[in-house]
Amino acid sequence: MARQAMLLVADEIYYNLHGKAILQGIYSGDIFIPTNPSQAAQLIFFFAAETDISEPFRSLLAEVILPENDPVRTPIPIQWPAVFPPSERTKISVKWPVMIPTPTLRPGKINTRLIHESGELIVAAPWIIQMTPPERAN
Repeated sequence: MARQAMLLVADEIYYNLHGKAILQGIYSGDIFIPTNPSQAAQLIFFFAAETDISEPFRSLLAEVILPENDPVRTPIPIQWPAVFPPSERTKISVKWPVMIPTPTLRPGKINTRLIHESGELIVAAPWIIQMTPPERAN
């Protein structure tokens, strides 16, 4: 069984009339904050997971842990295709956003994973970096 996952982090998400997700403000690297702590309006964690068509996901739970924050866990609905896929198709994917409203951002590693019925997929996420060094005590 070859399962894999990836993640995009963005500031905003919109959906058009055809159900397409439009991400804006996608972070191409780490998230930089001016002070510790900082507040953001929201962060969108857009997860994508892929599995063999012969072993589809039965359950998925997204987990995001921002530094020094409690975990945010969101169940991801499993949607089966409306039509039977072509015989040459070997993989199916699931894509789902997790929104965290007004997160408090502190420097450190963001931990993300997808928990499924038989284990978990660790998903690479950016770090939060403070732009100015913290003040030193004299």
